[in-house]
Amino acid sequence: MKLIAISSNITGKALENALIDVDAVVIDPGFVKSIEELQLAEHLAKKSFSSKKNIAKKLKYEFLLFLSGKTELKSAFRLVNPKGSEMILAVFSGNEDEILKKLNATKQKLKLKENADSLDIERISLSRIKN
Repeated sequence: MKLIAISSNITGKALENALIDVDAVVIDPGFVKSIEELQLAEHLAKKSFSSKKNIAKKLKYEFLLFLSGKTELKSAFRLVNPKGSEMILAVFSGNEDEILKKLNATKQKLKLKENADSLDIERISLSRIKN
């Protein structure tokens, strides 16, 4: 997964539609604080696919479920979708330049710390434990 901070004038439903046919998602930079959170969500999403315990049909959506700590995609989208023009683009595969062009996006400086806080890791890692 490649992480890129971007700015785009495309928002809301138009942004969702622009990402439907690419292997990438956008995340509100206010939702995530560290690279480690994103890496853990990616690891757990891949692991759920390999063990056939995935909820979503696509890795990018499974990633969002783990990142948000939710088990329902609509709730995950509400939490992680960008609230403004600044966002983090997570590209799982494909040509990042084509994706940036499709989003009419410009690259920014990624402002995430390296390591996560323990509560952020807990939200991600415990999201699938059933009571």
